Amino acid sequence: MEIDETSLEELRSLSPRGAYEAVRRAVLQNPWGASSEDLRSALEQMVAAGILTWDEVERFEVS
Repeated sequence: MEIDETSLEELRSLSPRGAYEAVRRAVLQNPWGASSEDLRSALEQMVAAGILTWDEVERFEVS
């Protein structure tokens, strides 16, 4: 799953939890199906863009 620059900018305006939830929902609601690799790819892009840290991702996945 590739997140475009416009979407990344929108995600930056959300809280870390809000950004995580928004991406998780988008991946899970993908009409072509979603896999754990799709979610991982999206999260990697968000971490690379400085929107989330891996520590935050792990914390959100536990709660």
